[in-house]
Amino acid sequence: MKYGILFAIIAVLLVALGVMHGGWHYLLFWPALSFAIVAIGYFHIGPRVYGKSQRGILSPINQLLLLPYLIYLWSVWYAARLFKRESAFDQLTDNIFIGRRLLSRELPANIDYVIDLTCEFTEPKALRSISYHSFQILDGFVPSPDQLRDWAEQTAGLSGNIYIHCAEGHGRTGLFAAVLLLHIGHSQTPEEALQFIKSKRPLVGLGRRQLAALKATHHTV
Repeated sequence: MKYGILFAIIAVLLVALGVMHGGWHYLLFWPALSFAIVAIGYFHIGPRVYGKSQRGILSPINQLLLLPYLIYLWSVWYAARLFKRESAFDQLTDNIFIGRRLLSRELPANIDYVIDLTCEFTEPKALRSISYHSFQILDGFVPSPDQLRDWAEQTAGLSGNIYIHCAEGHGRTGLFAAVLLLHIGHSQTPEEALQFIKSKRPLVGLGRRQLAALKATHHTV
């Protein structure tokens, strides 16, 4: 919800600047529209706001409408990739790897399946070219416990090396990896699962809603 409020405020401020100054400032209506649409995604539409297909590709129309916001988002991601001192991915178990969104050239050769938790990025071609699964979650948001449990069941049934990622490999990845570890019996409690994940990828951390969703999923098993 806080992201929705923030993006709505940004949209209103951009419109106000455009109206106040006129002229070329009317161009601010486009980024205002893009932030407003994403805000609506957080308030109501959910991950569908980006129009990402199950093949991992953003809709061209959605990309056009959201381009100002996406330029900001992608710039932040690339900057974080360049300046953060963190490995791109880490091995969690014998066959489960977790991390950030990878570029095509960064994908390890031994990965058989990719679980993509992002909804705001088109997945690089190399990651879409192997067995690819798109389980879309808004950044900072949570799916229902039933949805998380269903995705974990699908993932647990895969035979081979699995790569699970969101944008940075922290919140959404930590949430889903913990649900998966609980589902396969690797961990017995949410706290144990998170402690284990953080021992492999220290910057993983869940927000309040994500932690509540993890506990709710565990209680419904």
